[in-house]
Amino acid sequence: MSQIIQQNPPTWEVERWLNTPQPLSLESLRGKVIVLEAFQMLCPGCVLHGLPQATRVHQTFQPSQAAVVGLHTVFEHHDADRAAGISA
Repeated sequence: MSQIIQQNPPTWEVERWLNTPQPLSLESLRGKVIVLEAFQMLCPGCVLHGLPQATRVHQTFQPSQAAVVGLHTVFEHHDADRAAGISA
């Protein structure tokens, strides 16, 4: 029989939060399903498929049931992918 070891997840290390009145934490989202959408704004697949899918999940579930959190990552075009461009 395998043994389950419970550990608290590490806290999120975030450079900057956008579109939320206060920083999110796993503790503040406890009891909800967390959908983490990693994307890049200059990625055609992310824009055409990933982000619309995350939007549908957000629209399908009540805020008390699920939280969709976007994780913007920068792979290339670093100057074009700054916070000012993403916030627009």
